[in-house]
Amino acid sequence: MTDRQRNMVMNAIKMGGVFISCGTGNKINIMDTHWGTLGRMWNRDVFVLPVRQKKYSHELISKNMSFVVNVPTTEMTTELIRCSNMSGHDTDKFKEFGFNAVPAKLVKSVGIEECAIQLECKVVYVAEMHKSKLNPTIAQDMYIDREYHTLFFGEIVRSSFKKH
Repeated sequence: MTDRQRNMVMNAIKMGGVFISCGTGNKINIMDTHWGTLGRMWNRDVFVLPVRQKKYSHELISKNMSFVVNVPTTEMTTELIRCSNMSGHDTDKFKEFGFNAVPAKLVKSVGIEECAIQLECKVVYVAEMHKSKLNPTIAQDMYIDREYHTLFFGEIVRSSFKKH
């Protein structure tokens, strides 16, 4: 992945968010996130994805140990906003948004065909957040009456970029 492509992913997270797709067969889901980061760990390119345990995506990522980061096009802003207001436990978001699920090439997951960028991630480490280890100001600002995240470190094993 080039520096330009990295910047495109991080700018998407900052400016509105990205879709995370996960699962296989008839157990697939899409979640949106405005949090996450790209980096280098253990001589690998990784995406660190925070997911709350109650999310359907948490269940699917934990089962398959993989996920896909999908950067939406500018035309997908409405779907990105709507995604955060519905649960994958109750709704097939692929059908709801008219997106096509495509099997990832190298991980046990699906991607979103319509997205401009896809990062296939194989989970290589999982860390549970704990209040006692978090800066108190951040805990106060972000976690009052909310559960802490599980951090999934996904090695980026394949990336695809569509030209629009």
